[in-house]
Amino acid sequence: MHIIFLGPPGVGKGTQANMLVEKYPIVKISTGDLLRESIKIGSNLGMQAKGFMEKGELVPDQLVLGLVLEKISSPEFGKKIFVFDGFPRNIQQAIELDKIMAKVQSKINLVIDFTMDEEERILRLSGRRMCPKCQRTYHMTYAKPKHDNLCDVCDVNLVQRSDDNEEIIRQRSTVYWEHTRPLLEYYNVKKILKSADASRSIENVFSDIENMIKPLMK
Repeated sequence: MHIIFLGPPGVGKGTQANMLVEKYPIVKISTGDLLRESIKIGSNLGMQAKGFMEKGELVPDQLVLGLVLEKISSPEFGKKIFVFDGFPRNIQQAIELDKIMAKVQSKINLVIDFTMDEEERILRLSGRRMCPKCQRTYHMTYAKPKHDNLCDVCDVNLVQRSDDNEEIIRQRSTVYWEHTRPLLEYYNVKKILKSADASRSIENVFSDIENMIKPLMK
């Protein structure tokens, strides 16, 4: 079974994916994390993607799909459940992902759309922090680290991402609604789309997600 989490930046997709990884034999694929790691190590792909990410624009499909193909070609794919966190981001990526999945004799079984009021989402993003080492995300109000500004896993100081200022957030939102929202109809036609109200507590959202995936894990 493989799952897709859809929703604009800041609705908690990454937090929920991390919680699933901690509790179940699940692997998270976040293209954002993969791209940021590429930038950190200074790879050719990372340098190409850096300019797009800093302006709040979508990274070109060919770069993103290359990362995804590399990931799902790994030996662990097929042996565990994969959660695609925020990918695909447009119809063409979805079509290409279906082709890639077919090559490895697999498919997407469930797509969860995370919904939230737009202004509340922007407010949440302003308090988001990230571990520069493991890329784990936190929120200084809703998902605090156990110790002040330190990653629970790596014990290093958390940082605010450069694209988490209001201007960039709103630009990313515009890009999302234009390119990603049509995916809902794409997956609704396939009858694998469900919705999660992300404005509630993290625990309540996680409970809903568990209820969605448990029947598919049997």
